[in-house]
Amino acid sequence: MGLFFDNVHIRKNDKYNTEALKSELIRQLSEQGFVPLPHEGEESVCVAICEPPHSDWVSVASDTFQFSVEEAMKKTAVHFSQRFDTDVLCAACFDSDFLQLLLLPAGDAADGWINIGRSEEIPHRRRTKLSPWGKLVGDMPRLKEIVRTEHVFAEEAFAQIAELIRMEPAQATLEVGASDLLPAGQITRLFFAAPPGTVRPPRFVIPLYGGMPCRIEKSSVVSVYNTGGKSKGLGVMFIGDCVDQGEIAFEDVKLQLRRKKAWEFVPIELKKADRGDGKTCWYWVDPSFPIPPAVNENIPLRKRLLLAFERGIGVRFTPVGNPRKVLDITVVVYPLENPSGQVSWCVYTYYGTKRRYIEKHNAMIGDEQKELFWLDPDAYDLD
Repeated sequence: MGLFFDNVHIRKNDKYNTEALKSELIRQLSEQGFVPLPHEGEESVCVAICEPPHSDWVSVASDTFQFSVEEAMKKTAVHFSQRFDTDVLCAACFDSDFLQLLLLPAGDAADGWINIGRSEEIPHRRRTKLSPWGKLVGDMPRLKEIVRTEHVFAEEAFAQIAELIRMEPAQATLEVGASDLLPAGQITRLFFAAPPGTVRPPRFVIPLYGGMPCRIEKSSVVSVYNTGGKSKGLGVMFIGDCVDQGEIAFEDVKLQLRRKKAWEFVPIELKKADRGDGKTCWYWVDPSFPIPPAVNENIPLRKRLLLAFERGIGVRFTPVGNPRKVLDITVVVYPLENPSGQVSWCVYTYYGTKRRYIEKHNAMIGDEQKELFWLDPDAYDLD
């Protein structure tokens, strides 16, 4: 995976000082409902300020910066340019494939955009315009060379441009998660609590619905996330005709959890029971299992996704038995305090039938992937 970052760079002048910048950032976030904190918390939002002593620029990264929309980048640049009457540069990098820079010179209506690389997920962007960079860059031929070069990693271009405008190259990739790795300059961090989120009953969702079926004697995992409030008590069930008829059983069943940013695996013991409808299932219940709450929806999206990943609950298992029946496996995960908040995984659910699932799955497989991922309809009981 490449780099993702959104940052802002403010050119120092006699109207700028660090305390004024900190006050401005606190004011902006307070207006959005964020509350300053004395230290970092699990759901806190961070702002990192980098001010190398030998750089003409001070750099800011924040969990709240989201420059996927050009209007957001321009609005941020205009705000800081007007506040400090200086040049402002905004940067956004998407997976090291695409870099976009916006330079807003002080007191000048012209703005300069630079695009490096490309991404199919960002097909249309503002056209590159280099003339506004002229007052900062003494070597315009070198700038044009950097922009026209094919870069393996798009952010490399920004590090090279940084040298042309008297910015430390390490500032170019400033982002909150890695700000402590920068060797250059002082890093100041501010922390904020997001506005309170909505409290709902616990309810599970599957964030990434797996498209491959289980395989006999191969470990599989189904992961769920809570979209509601904190609760206690977790249940897991394995159901389906293959389970009811005793053609599939499950071994090495365990919960897959994130604890202190590392994986932890907790073995669980399944029991067989009557579901109450004349069919059987394998199940496990722990009334005391702590279910973490959903991440506050007011936390910016990128950090919200990272926190949600840390709070996910995975059920890992190895099916054994008849390989023709594995498409029937259904995994149900539910919170005991709100059983209706359950979620179930069955590989062909969204396609209606097993045959249609295989057809759609195979249609998406490229020739180079067939050996690994192609599904043979004759290998499964479809009717």
